Amino acid sequence: MMLPRIGQTLRLSLVHASEERKGQTFKTRVADLKEQIVVIELPTSEKTGRTGPFPAGTECDVWYIGDDGTRYEFRTVIIGRQNENIPVLLMRLPEKNAVKRTQRRHYLRINTAVEIAVKTTDPIRRYHFLARTIDLSGGGISFTCAASYRLQEKDRLQVWMSLPGKTGQVQHAYAEVEIVRCHPAEEKGLHQWISGKFVQISEADRAKIVRACYERQLDLRKKGVLD
Repeated sequence: MMLPRIGQTLRLSLVHASEERKGQTFKTRVADLKEQIVVIELPTSEKTGRTGPFPAGTECDVWYIGDDGTRYEFRTVIIGRQNENIPVLLMRLPEKNAVKRTQRRHYLRINTAVEIAVKTTDPIRRYHFLARTIDLSGGGISFTCAASYRLQEKDRLQVWMSLPGKTGQVQHAYAEVEIVRCHPAEEKGLHQWISGKFVQISEADRAKIVRACYERQLDLRKKGVLD
């Protein structure tokens, strides 16, 4: 199972909560990993925005979304607090087999225009062209292209993606895609709309796509486009 990494956003709930804090979820981030310890920033209540007291011995249920788009959770205990540059909590790192996958992969699908190169695998309809995505997720892709490319459902495509990062650096990912839907052009001269699912992709490349989608979502929220 996938353990949390430095920079990972975590959500916590108390196993033994007071009436006032029952049902509250707290948000934090992994500041560091040391041997069997997870160092986290002080958790803040998603309801009130205030930090809560987490004395040593506090039992917590923790969950997070891994780079593969899957939700993971584990139970742990707070073992102390440190005051270095910023106050942090020390939380016991669970064994890998104690981390449970609690949700099937549900990939965030985001509207974004990413440059892609597409190549068909059909020996007769040999196409190789550039396009832009309409939306993208860790599980699939939609893009538009000229209607002159006679693509069909079940066609296999090789797709190379250029993923913009928040630092301006471009990362590249590759996937084999199976077309699940073809929307023909509504008028002559317009582009057709192709939707496909990833049928072969490395977990490293999928993680790049998932990360790019989340970064794009955060960017849209900052601009007020998303709630």
